[in-house]
Amino acid sequence: MKAVYIVNSSRVAKVLIDPMRRAILDLLRQKPMTQAQMADELGLTGASLNYHIKILRTKKLVVVTKREYERHGIKQIFFLAAAYLFIYDLDSLPKNISRYFFPVSLERARGVMSMLIRNNSSNNSIVQTPTISNKIAESLSRHLVKLSKKYEQKEVNYAEEKVIYEIYTKAISELLATNEDLLLVNALNIRDK
Repeated sequence: MKAVYIVNSSRVAKVLIDPMRRAILDLLRQKPMTQAQMADELGLTGASLNYHIKILRTKKLVVVTKREYERHGIKQIFFLAAAYLFIYDLDSLPKNISRYFFPVSLERARGVMSMLIRNNSSNNSIVQTPTISNKIAESLSRHLVKLSKKYEQKEVNYAEEKVIYEIYTKAISELLATNEDLLLVNALNIRDK
């Protein structure tokens, strides 16, 4: 599977607005699964899962990875996500679509900020506002998109987290190194030790 899929098309993004489809892709990045296995794991009916898989397949977000015949002659089809990591290019998407994905970026930024705050626990005057969180989320998102472009053609095995940590580590390093983002980090009163 590809390491990264950058979602910058509104046609593809509209498909991924549905959280169940994102949950399906998350399952399928971990291991190949049949529709019955996915339905069981997600608590969906077979018909409901089939509906979502058809939509994901039309945009080539899931692929058939193998077919096996059971003893009784029943063919099992195993699916896999087309990519290990889906990154949403919020700047390329219309606002009415990108707003569905902004919470993901915001949670990423909060995680980064929390680690920075934790690593600098001696400083009690850290400014924490929604405006700063939103700006860092937007900036981190841009860095992830920029770096992910280098990984779009890279092939990885399922359940291979190493490449994701590599992308995130580089994106966070760039976030902290750029002048614009240094102003945001300074607004948080966080300095390198």
